[in-house]
Amino acid sequence: MFEVLANLILTSLFLQSQADSQATIDNLTQQEYRLPNSAVRYLQQTAPQQKVEAESLGVSVTAKSVLVIDKKSAKILYQKNPDRIRSIASLTKLMTALVFLDHNPGWDTPITISGNDYRSGGVTYLIAGEEISARGVFNTALIASANEAAVALWRSTGLSEENFIGEMNQKVQELGMADTVFTDVTGLKNDNASTATDVILMVRAALDRPDIFQAVNSKEYYINVINKGISRRVASTDQILSQEFGIGSDTYQVEAGKTGYLEVAGYNFVSQVSNQNNDKILVVVLGSDTISDRFVDTKAVSYWVFNNYVW
Repeated sequence: MFEVLANLILTSLFLQSQADSQATIDNLTQQEYRLPNSAVRYLQQTAPQQKVEAESLGVSVTAKSVLVIDKKSAKILYQKNPDRIRSIASLTKLMTALVFLDHNPGWDTPITISGNDYRSGGVTYLIAGEEISARGVFNTALIASANEAAVALWRSTGLSEENFIGEMNQKVQELGMADTVFTDVTGLKNDNASTATDVILMVRAALDRPDIFQAVNSKEYYINVINKGISRRVASTDQILSQEFGIGSDTYQVEAGKTGYLEVAGYNFVSQVSNQNNDKILVVVLGSDTISDRFVDTKAVSYWVFNNYVW
């Protein structure tokens, strides 16, 4: 709470990157919601409006790029360097999950973990030779951000790695992510690159899929190791998932989140946050200074948005 309040005290620091509050992500409403123009106009008219008395122009954050939109209307509520291209690290796994769902062999299909699935970096949860259901591997990749699980996912589809990554980049085009490229399925390569503007398109598409939302909404998961008859707990890398924050009756909650980190990328975090009235925003934070800063930054901009807009 102290860290959030400390950030809010710095709201007098004007952020040059703060854009017109009436803007919406280009084509997001039309592409994602598949609505006629009249319905799009209605969404825009009923989008959150900035409070007349609101004088704060922003909030100080360590993140190099930030973007917050109203989930329903796609109206931009806060931004900082939203079009700066950056390495996105394990946020990549959201796209891996989207492509996997197009080729899901069946949730109960056993996947045998291979020694070739291992990648350096992060915590390893799955052991070579173990048989894990596709559901278990999927949840481990998203909840714990396990790299071997992400690799096992693409293997289970029967596609070559090249073809799987090709489909990731094809989905980039379908979603209108103009400045994004993927080069591996884990996010360990520095050149998995995107912008906050593009990432929020991916987040919206991912959270619209119930299986992905359920995973990134889970604080923990128990893997069933089929051929060993044991279970193993995996924990979410989202340290503020389901955590309430705010002041007095103004309370907010992180409903879903996915982390990412590489040295070149900094600390990344994407999330869906709601207020006590169940209004929902999507938040992208890229390049925060520390593991805790990405969560503090998310809380700070969420608090600022909910206190400067009326739904």
